[in-house]
Amino acid sequence: MRKTAIQWLLAIGCLSITLTTQAQERGRFKKNLRITPKNQPNSQVFEQPQKAEDPFDQEMAPLQFNNQFEPKKELNPVVSEDTSQIDQGETSVVEVLDSVLIGNEWVKAADYYAVWDSRTIDPYNINPLEFNEAIDIKLYDPPANRYWAPPLNEGKLTSNFGFRWGRWHTGADLDLETGDPIYSAFDGIVRVVGWNGDGYGRYVLVRHYNGLETLYGHMSKQTVESGQYVKAGDQLGLGGSTGRSSGPHLHFETRYEGNPFSPLNIYTFPENALISDHFLLTSNVWDYLRGGRPSSDGGSRPRLKRTILHRVRSGETLSSIASRYGMSVSALTRKNHISSRSKLRPGQKLRVN
Repeated sequence: MRKTAIQWLLAIGCLSITLTTQAQERGRFKKNLRITPKNQPNSQVFEQPQKAEDPFDQEMAPLQFNNQFEPKKELNPVVSEDTSQIDQGETSVVEVLDSVLIGNEWVKAADYYAVWDSRTIDPYNINPLEFNEAIDIKLYDPPANRYWAPPLNEGKLTSNFGFRWGRWHTGADLDLETGDPIYSAFDGIVRVVGWNGDGYGRYVLVRHYNGLETLYGHMSKQTVESGQYVKAGDQLGLGGSTGRSSGPHLHFETRYEGNPFSPLNIYTFPENALISDHFLLTSNVWDYLRGGRPSSDGGSRPRLKRTILHRVRSGETLSSIASRYGMSVSALTRKNHISSRSKLRPGQKLRVN
């Protein structure tokens, strides 16, 4: 009897297992149950790694562009208007307004653009006799990685600045042999690489950080191009006797706003050295144009004022523009009667002096 009962229990158990299996196969039981997760995830769970955010997506690209191309160094305020981007090897164009005081009113006397001209030695058309300022020019600045160099390895002076054969000799002549290397005096950008058969022959003109320009004439060969960035001591070409020349020599000029003055105000020859790290530029350097007269004839002279306007480009900010011209944002906004929160628009003009 007991044996028979055990057999019936085994039979019922087998039947139950069979029915459960058939029910699962027919879909009567849910295969995917909803399980409520824990509040804290299991530390052993590995998630599919998320794709790293592209650093060049649309949101970030403008910021990276601005950071990459804005000037990294504070510029010397003495730097003339069209060399504000010299570290990047490019030039800016700004509008320059010259005004004269008549009575109690400023009247615009000239309106021009300080354009980077790669063909003309003096594109500025500024009369040096009207220069009545004193400008302290820092010739070199080692902490800013700006240096100087003599134009030749040797500084044998053969002819000075002065009146020659019915015309002004507007530079210093230095002796050399044809093929001798000629070097840039200061850091800058090559503005003109040209030819003048009646004068300089093959010549190079370089615009410098400090606002000066230097010209190198009578070359046998030029080894730079217009727009090329050069450091002090970089080779510009080879010496020769091209143009109006009686023999191999370097005609070396120093210029400010296109007007030449004696290089001996800055250099000493044959020592081949700078007189000082600073040069105080005054109207006295152009006394030769007055026939030796002092800078003022005693009469009243009109007061002159120059206004320099920067044209805003896309992506520029008040901070980047102020840094470019060596001023604070507050000074820039004060000069232009705007707020530090003002939104700039491309083409807008801002006074920067």
